[in-house]
Amino acid sequence: MRLNKEMEIIRRAKQAGMSRREFIRLGGTAAAAAAFLAACGEDAAPETTAAPATTAAPATTAAPTTTAAPDADEVGGEITLWAWGAGFEGEVIQQRIDYFNSKYPNVQVNWEPLAANGYEEYPNLLARFAAGNAPDVMRMLNFQLTQLTAEGEALLQVDDYIARDAEELNMGDYIPTTVEGAKVDGKMYGLPDNTEPYVIYYNRDAFNDAGLEDPQVLFQNGEWNEEAFTNSIDALIDNGMRFGVSFESWNYDTFCFMGGGTILNENLEPTIHQGASPQMLGYFAQLIADGKSPSPVVAGGTHLEAFRNQQTGMYLMGPWWYGALTGTVDFDYDVTALPSFNGVRAGKLELGTISISSQSKNPEAAWAFTKTITDTRGLEIWSQVATPTRRSALEAAGFNDVQWKKDAVAMVEAGTWTPFTTQGFAVDTACAAALDLLWAGEVTAEEATQDAANRIREALA
Repeated sequence: MRLNKEMEIIRRAKQAGMSRREFIRLGGTAAAAAAFLAACGEDAAPETTAAPATTAAPATTAAPTTTAAPDADEVGGEITLWAWGAGFEGEVIQQRIDYFNSKYPNVQVNWEPLAANGYEEYPNLLARFAAGNAPDVMRMLNFQLTQLTAEGEALLQVDDYIARDAEELNMGDYIPTTVEGAKVDGKMYGLPDNTEPYVIYYNRDAFNDAGLEDPQVLFQNGEWNEEAFTNSIDALIDNGMRFGVSFESWNYDTFCFMGGGTILNENLEPTIHQGASPQMLGYFAQLIADGKSPSPVVAGGTHLEAFRNQQTGMYLMGPWWYGALTGTVDFDYDVTALPSFNGVRAGKLELGTISISSQSKNPEAAWAFTKTITDTRGLEIWSQVATPTRRSALEAAGFNDVQWKKDAVAMVEAGTWTPFTTQGFAVDTACAAALDLLWAGEVTAEEATQDAANRIREALA
C-alpha cells in the first residue's frame, strides 16, 4: 500500500513540474515524496500510528521561568538533540556537547544523530511534533523556521530569554545577517549557529599557467568582476582546460543575487522575471551554450569531481568542500569571493539556527544548551566544519588570518536569501522546473523566468 501511495505522489510531483534532480537532491523517492507533500501543505509524515503531521502540538509559553539566569549547577535533567552530523561533523557535534557539559554538568544531552540530513529527515520531525514527542533542541535549516512556526507555533520564541541574558549573550557579536535569518515576523526562534556563503574555487596552478592574475588579489583590489571572471574563463579554456567554470542548477538564486536580482519580494510576489535576474541567468546559460561550462543539471557536489580532476578551472559552490579537497589533488587550489556583476557583490547564504521545541519539558536546560554551543567557544569548535556566526568566534578560529576564509566571510557580509515561506521547497521546485529548459537551451532567459514566475504564483497560491 505504501508503494502505491509513493507512486501516486511521484505522478503528482511530475504533474507539478518536479524534476528528477529534485528527487536525487532529496536523497530518494520516499524522502522526496514526503518533502513534496510538505511543500504543498499536505500530510508529510510517514505512515505511522501517530496523528497526521499536518498540525503541530500547541505552543507552550516562551517566557523564562526566572527573572535571572539560574546558576549552572541549578540546571539539570535531560534534553534531546536532533541534529545531523556524519563523520568528522559528528565528532565536532560531540565536542560541542562535551563543552556544554563542562559548564552544565548536571544536564544529560541525548543526541539523536539523524540517518540523513536535516532536509531529508524533516518529514519525520513533523511526525514527532504531531505525536507530541518532539526533541528539545534542533538544528534548523533555512526556511524550516518559517514552516515550523506556521505549524501551530511549534518552536519556542526566545526573545524573553535573550532579553534576560543580554549581557552574557552579547547579540551584537553576531554577524547581523545571521540574526535576521533566525527571525520569523521579527521574533527570534533560536540563535544563529552557522552560515555558509557561496564562493569560487579556483585552480591556482591553471591560473598561473594561463598568465592570469590570482582572483584573491583581484578581489582584494576590487577588480574581481564580470570582466575579470569572463576573461578568466576564456583564458583557462584557451590554455587547454576543458571548462572554464562549473556550477549546479540548484544554486539558481545565487546566480540572480550576484548581479542584484531577486526571486521574491517582501510581499512574496515573484520577481525572478524582473530586474537583473533574467540577465544573470542568461549569462550562465550562455556559458553552457558556448561549451564553457558543463550541464548544471546534476546532483549536488558532482562538479567537485570535475574540479578535482582538472576538467574545470573554477567551481561555484559553498566553502564546505574545501577540506574535502585537502590531500586529494596534486595542484594548488584556493577559494575567493564571487565576482561582482552590475557593480553588485552578493550571493546566497545557507543558514543554520539552533532552536528549541515549544514541547520541551526542560526549556531552561534547552536554552542553556542553545546559548552555550553558540557562544564564542562553542562556535570556535564548530568552525572546524562550518563558518561561525560570531565575529569573536571567527577571530578565535583564525578566519581573519587565512585569506580564503576572509574572502568567505566577505561573502557572508554580502549574503542574502530569498524571503522564506512555508512553501520554500515548492518555490525551489517551480524555479528548477522552469530553468531546466533554459539550461538545456530550449528557451530564452526571459521565457524561462516568466515561466518560473508563473509557477511560483501557483505554488504560493
